[in-house]
Amino acid sequence: MTSEDLNKWIKCDSCSAQSKFLARGTSGELYFCGHHRNKYSETLDKWAYEIIEYDKKEEVPQLTEERI
Repeated sequence: MTSEDLNKWIKCDSCSAQSKFLARGTSGELYFCGHHRNKYSETLDKWAYEIIEYDKKEEVPQLTEERI
């Protein structure tokens, strides 16, 4: 998966909204919007071996200079 893939419009497999999550299972991949990810979270957590959240903002720890 490239950054270009993440910028494409990919439809949720349950509705017409833009997907925000990709769930990968041994039998294939499913795309979900936030609403349907929440709705099916218990089942997806059991089925999927990986769930990728698109546009996730991760905090990057800031290094500080400590003086002795």
